[in-house]
Amino acid sequence: MNISRLKWGLVVSTSAFALMLSAAPLALHSTAALAASASGHSTSSSTSGGGATSSSSHSDATADGAGASASAGGSASGHNEDANGNTADSSASTHAGATGNDAATDSSTADSNTDAHFDSDGGVTANAKLVTSGSGASASGAASAATTSADGNTTAAASVSGTSTGDGSATGHAFGQGATTTSSDDTSAAAESTADGDTEVSTTGNGNMTGTVTVDTSGSIANTGTDGAASASSAAHIDLSATSTGDGSASSSAHIDAGSDGSVDTTDRSAASDSFADGEATANNDGPGTSASASGTGSGDGTASIDKNTASASSSVNPSVSVSTPAATTTTGETGGASGSGDSGTGTSDSGTGSGSGTSAGSGSTAGAESGVEMPPAQASAQ
Repeated sequence: MNISRLKWGLVVSTSAFALMLSAAPLALHSTAALAASASGHSTSSSTSGGGATSSSSHSDATADGAGASASAGGSASGHNEDANGNTADSSASTHAGATGNDAATDSSTADSNTDAHFDSDGGVTANAKLVTSGSGASASGAASAATTSADGNTTAAASVSGTSTGDGSATGHAFGQGATTTSSDDTSAAAESTADGDTEVSTTGNGNMTGTVTVDTSGSIANTGTDGAASASSAAHIDLSATSTGDGSASSSAHIDAGSDGSVDTTDRSAASDSFADGEATANNDGPGTSASASGTGSGDGTASIDKNTASASSSVNPSVSVSTPAATTTTGETGGASGSGDSGTGTSDSGTGSGSGTSAGSGSTAGAESGVEMPPAQASAQ
């Protein structure tokens, strides 16, 4: 009886052991199959029409486990042009790559969004926004708009561009304006030119961004009558540029108005003229490697004459600002096998310029410009 129980016990144990041995390789094989994974995704789109265009692109990738790899990329572009030759362009491209390991999951994302448009007044606007994260991610975008206008000889151009790789962010904005209005009748003439600006650039980490705005507007006109003469002309020009690399931010802003008028009175036989020019320029930057610049010109001229009576007036303004921040440095040294460190700091500096001029016969001009730079403290070695 005991021998029979022992026999069946050995049979059951041997079968169970054989079952375990046969199942073990299957379990190990299933676990190894789920140890690594990789995925990628990318979407891009673009629209164009009605004086505007926009482009966007997104890419993301994830990877987990030894030997895993993923990559995704996309691009989009758009172009818009009307019958007058005004154009708007936008482009966006992204790439994301991830290489997994046993320790953690790697992920990369990249986003690029750009748009540009022009309006009936000759104004242009360009925007770009780039956001990246993770190893191997990259994004690049560009937007530009250009206009020409028969009404007042207005030209305008705005352009932004950006590149960001890895953990970084790049944003850009460029805005331009411009327009000249003229009017006249039998005894008078008037002309007025305006110019705007505005560039904003910011990058962090691995980044690159530029923004430029150029506006040129001018016009002149004369009275339509034959008893006496009157004429007026005005011009305005701005040139803005902001560049930022690495950890930085740059901004430029300019505003200029200029105008003039002339008129004659056929009853009391008199002549009169007026002119004005106003200008503003502001440049701000922050962080190493940034730069911001703003410029401008503005002028107005008016004349009038009847019989032997004449009047003339002119005004001009020309603000200009340029700011650049040098990169901060950190150094350490060793003397006799022992290292030392010291601190040195630089203060802040601000500068401002202003000018004013006036002429008789009712003319005047003002100009103001200011700039400021703040330097971060730098680390220097102590010997």
